[in-house]
Amino acid sequence: MTPIETRLEQLEQQLQLITCQGRRERRIGLACALVLGSAALVGFTRAPQPEVIQASRIEILDAQGKISCLLSSTPTGGQLDVWAKGGANIARLSSSESGGDLALWNSAGKPVAGIFANSTGGRVEVTRGDGKIAAFLEATKDGSDFVLTRSGSEDTAMQFSVNAARTEGMVNRANGKQALRFGASDKGAAFSVVGDSEKEIAYVGCDAKSAGMFRIAGTNGTTAVECGVNTNGGEFRLAETNGTTAVECAINDGGGELVVHETNGAGGCIFGNTAARGGFAEIRNHDGKAAISFEVQENLGGRTTVRTSTGQIAALMDQGKEESGTVQIYAGATRVAALGGGTTGGLLNLFNMKGKAVVVAGAASDAEGGLFSLRNNSGQQTVRAVADPNGEVASYSNDGTSKRVLMAP
Repeated sequence: MTPIETRLEQLEQQLQLITCQGRRERRIGLACALVLGSAALVGFTRAPQPEVIQASRIEILDAQGKISCLLSSTPTGGQLDVWAKGGANIARLSSSESGGDLALWNSAGKPVAGIFANSTGGRVEVTRGDGKIAAFLEATKDGSDFVLTRSGSEDTAMQFSVNAARTEGMVNRANGKQALRFGASDKGAAFSVVGDSEKEIAYVGCDAKSAGMFRIAGTNGTTAVECGVNTNGGEFRLAETNGTTAVECAINDGGGELVVHETNGAGGCIFGNTAARGGFAEIRNHDGKAAISFEVQENLGGRTTVRTSTGQIAALMDQGKEESGTVQIYAGATRVAALGGGTTGGLLNLFNMKGKAVVVAGAASDAEGGLFSLRNNSGQQTVRAVADPNGEVASYSNDGTSKRVLMAP
């Protein structure tokens, strides 16, 4: 190979080497440009993330482009609405002048439930498919109310109320009238049944003295049966249809007592006990005054009294001081006759209107046999007749200083 050929071959090899090197440099430069361009593009698209997103209305759309959630502002605050797939607004959370509101609707657009803040606290409602309230629980000024309504209307069927002083409940009939009332307070508890006439017909609870009470009334509300407590114990009363008491049974200081009245509520009979003595019975006239009475007296013996229409004693039969019986007759307040027994036998006394004995007949205490004595208005003996041992009849002066004896011939 000539020197010229050799030189040409060397130039060709150098040119080829320079060409390959230029290609490598262009590739490296392009790669760097791409990397730098990508970095610049990434740096441009990755702007700083904001900390607050501000908007007056935010909508979230479904696949069909319809609103499924809506966050918006209202004159009273914020509001969040949710729609179902069918397009019905089924929920809303919003603010009101009293606080927060949560309302739920069914797919037909009827309200079914709600939670609301009001001036007294909160209220929870459940409604039917027709939009009418079925029940609600509400805070009141000093307690709470729970109400259930009847189907087809918003009339109250049952209600429970609680306040600072008492707890009350009410159950109504289908016609809206009350059927039951019940409650409790510091004085006790009570349960009441109300009739169709809106009058109370039954009651179980406390009376004004916080003692137990049971009462049954007629359709007009007039009490027919009453059972309660008095200061001594139990008490039971039966009344007529007009409310007049017919029978009373009670505990008194001595034990039991039964009273039966006339239709006017005044007359009738009384049966009972007297403290530390025993039983008594009394029959009264139409005016309520005692006509006949039977009782145990202070000496634990028996006594029967007959009275006038005004209640004044007319006759009295009892056990005397000496374990003997007596019968006494009165004219007004004055005793006019007495029949009794003594240690010597029987005794009959007749008295004047001054209460002085004017006729005395009985067994003699100073002799054997009978004794008969006549006396003046002052009670001074004027005639005396006595049997054995020496029968005699004697007359006396008014002053009793002289005596005249009539002897048998």
